[in-house]
Amino acid sequence: MKLDCLNDSPKDYVSSLLVIPENPHVVAAAWDGTVSLYDYEKNRLLARMQHDCGILSSTLTLGGKICVGSVQGEILEVDVESGKFDFISDEAALGVSAMSSSNGNIVSGSWDGSLRVIDPRTGHVWQNSKLENRKVLALDSNDDVVVVACTGGKVALYDFRNMEKPVIQDSGLKFQTRDIKLMPLGNGYAQSSVDGRVAVEYFDNESQRLAFRCHRMNLSDTQFVFPVNSLAFSSKTSRLYTGGSDGNVFAWNLETRKKTEQLIKIQESVVKLATHDDMLFVAATDDSFKTMAAVQDVEVPSSQIYFTKL
Repeated sequence: MKLDCLNDSPKDYVSSLLVIPENPHVVAAAWDGTVSLYDYEKNRLLARMQHDCGILSSTLTLGGKICVGSVQGEILEVDVESGKFDFISDEAALGVSAMSSSNGNIVSGSWDGSLRVIDPRTGHVWQNSKLENRKVLALDSNDDVVVVACTGGKVALYDFRNMEKPVIQDSGLKFQTRDIKLMPLGNGYAQSSVDGRVAVEYFDNESQRLAFRCHRMNLSDTQFVFPVNSLAFSSKTSRLYTGGSDGNVFAWNLETRKKTEQLIKIQESVVKLATHDDMLFVAATDDSFKTMAAVQDVEVPSSQIYFTKL
């Protein structure tokens, strides 16, 4: 499989990857406050916008606008032409850790445990919920439901018809969740954790649920376990892609419950995945600073964004 690397990759840890379906464009948001727009067919940086604080999350609105969430709790629309960030909302007290889009609205989750549904055109907050004593780690949504992975080993399921009463259930993972993604058909979701595990849940058929170990290195006397940092589903097949701190991207067939192939092996940790049609995008960096025994001043290496045809 041929693996290409985008030119002018972000200089800091990539927090979010978006593919713009209408154009051969991909958007990378980073902790240094940059939002970078690339043409991946021409392998060219089209624009790079700079905010004054870190960007944690991003999503595309119904009109194809890029919206981002900052570490300061802001939700902003990116104006690519002017290079400016237009204010939408700052309802969150802490960083906007996760974002998605549903029914033309933005769904945002925060480290303060808040979940909000916001009209990006007016900034009106349609829904404001609170997960007490929990942080939102990751979320995903479609036009019917929102799945929210939060601290304490819980997943909150919201139905847009009754957002006031989420269903709170155990995540099925022993350790903290890194990512959560709804299946393309909306019949379930997958989530990954820091201890090299993935759990798959189905809304209407609990007998189909499964969990499996992955992104591990077996040696003669020990086993190294790597975080599964990012998940992505194929829009055309039953494949699930997992990316881990071991630098691997694996493909899994959920119908046969088997790993189909190892797609990518790189030196850096895979931190974010994104897919569109037959394209896979992989943001990678050295994230070894996360496992250091003591707090140190660390210079985070530049990230790389790889892409390939599946």
